[in-house]
Amino acid sequence: MLEPDISAINLIKLLEKGDHLYKLITTQKDFAVDCNFKIAPDDNFNLTFTLEPTDQKKGVDLEYFFTRPFVLATNGMAIQVTNSKVIGGKRGLNEVTPCKYEIEVKSFRGDADDSLWKQSSQKAYIKYKKGQFNPYSSGVIFDYTTRGRDDGFYNAIAFAIDKNEFLFYHEDIDNDYGYIIINPKKEIDFDKLRSVVNTVITAYGFLNGNYIMDAVYYIGVKEVKGKRIPIYYYENFNASILSNKAILDSGNYPDIPREQRLLTSKQFDKLINLLFHNEDYLRSAYLLIEAATLTGCSQASLGAVALETITRNIQESNKPGGMIEDKEIKRGLIYKLQKVIKGYSDTLDKDQIRIFSNKIDSINNKPNADKLSSAFDQLSIKLKKEEQDCINSRNRFLHGNLPQNKDTNLSDTELLNILANRLGMLSSMLLLKLAGYNGYVIDRGMTEVIKWRMIMNGEKVNGGNYLRAINEPK
Repeated sequence: MLEPDISAINLIKLLEKGDHLYKLITTQKDFAVDCNFKIAPDDNFNLTFTLEPTDQKKGVDLEYFFTRPFVLATNGMAIQVTNSKVIGGKRGLNEVTPCKYEIEVKSFRGDADDSLWKQSSQKAYIKYKKGQFNPYSSGVIFDYTTRGRDDGFYNAIAFAIDKNEFLFYHEDIDNDYGYIIINPKKEIDFDKLRSVVNTVITAYGFLNGNYIMDAVYYIGVKEVKGKRIPIYYYENFNASILSNKAILDSGNYPDIPREQRLLTSKQFDKLINLLFHNEDYLRSAYLLIEAATLTGCSQASLGAVALETITRNIQESNKPGGMIEDKEIKRGLIYKLQKVIKGYSDTLDKDQIRIFSNKIDSINNKPNADKLSSAFDQLSIKLKKEEQDCINSRNRFLHGNLPQNKDTNLSDTELLNILANRLGMLSSMLLLKLAGYNGYVIDRGMTEVIKWRMIMNGEKVNGGNYLRAINEPK
């Protein structure tokens, strides 16, 4: 572990353990009581204290913590909590005897000066539970180490955004949890770092099916007039999505090199920048993570939305997209058709003329299914017939309808499962191709059907997945 991270982890442990007493300071004059502040099992922090009857008359009641800020002070540390970060509270019933309070807080910071978070040295520490997530099976090839020597242990990747270099790595803390760490090389604004963190965690989760975004610490220093001022901020977003349904396979395939199953560091850099600079791609990647937690029509609907969004962006960056690209032919066709419509002006009313005229103006637009397919053509991805059928069926899912089961040996449930997963797979293939990846992805729908049939037949089910090469179908 890097030396600065050791200090940061020690600070986190100090904050979470809550062994020392704080003084609770409010906006009420002459009010300060001893209190305890430590992390709870759900990653919120609990503030606990006891008020004497005389204290309860000073205007500090349960409602206060939902309407006013407060400070927790101890030697060398002052934790600032705003009322908007308080999410719960309870107190005892007695007012004539000592009364216990418990306030639940989801976020706090170690300062009240926003300027300290402008162009300062900052890192993000995102906690993960090792029982829920394995960073070694994450869809990307780590090629750096945070150890002092190269002993074959790699846990880090370098990438760059807007001329700032970053190191992205993971560290085990104990048997229960570890941290994903995002470390900018240069000074950075807090808002920019938060955007980078969200993008990286989304890109990472897109690959492995797990969006890790619960307990997040931002820790750093700001140099002011030669003095280094420590800064820290904590928030429990409680926003993790855990499906463990990766699009890339981190398993062992002796006949397929890992560069054909996982992203290299350069490809991961490209994926991060693709999502960071295109909100539609970022949102689509997040939708695909969400879709993996669903099944059936719900999963297919999110996959279809992601596919529509991604293909539209590819189309817009690779115009023209009409059926006829020759401008002279296109203009001549539209002119003649409009002339025909005007010839019926005596028998059609103005609204009918307008509607037909608008349809003629857009007559060169490709049908929606063709638009989706052409995005694959533009990226040199050849679709199989069953994948084209899947794309053609996406409109049924968007309207809450089930696909028609014709000319297959699949049950209705099997067909729905394959199509729902495949819409996500096809969407993912486009994003991965844009990132420069041409290897294999998991066809999870087909994998699940094959393995389920083997189980039903009493056959032994081995590990591994049914894989689909992006470059060309098998």
